[in-house]
Amino acid sequence: MITKQTGGARQRPPIVERRTNLQQRERFETAMAMLKPVLERSAANDTMMYLVMQRLQSAYPELSAGDVEALLSSVIRTLKKKDAGPKLVVSN
Repeated sequence: MITKQTGGARQRPPIVERRTNLQQRERFETAMAMLKPVLERSAANDTMMYLVMQRLQSAYPELSAGDVEALLSSVIRTLKKKDAGPKLVVSN
């Protein structure tokens, strides 16, 4: 990273937002709050995953099936990374 020195103090360049779809971030936060209790209390089987995807599709009817699946995957990945709470077990 290149910094400019002025009077002995370093200045960082301004942070540029790289995300192009900021609404998706908002959807993620809402989906996380909506799905976290369900995903943490039960093992992720096919029936539960189907119901969770239906819940997301109902909450966001404008999203395609692929977008709903991507949103669910990001929620699950985030929950798996966090040490707090029970671990998610995905079975087929």
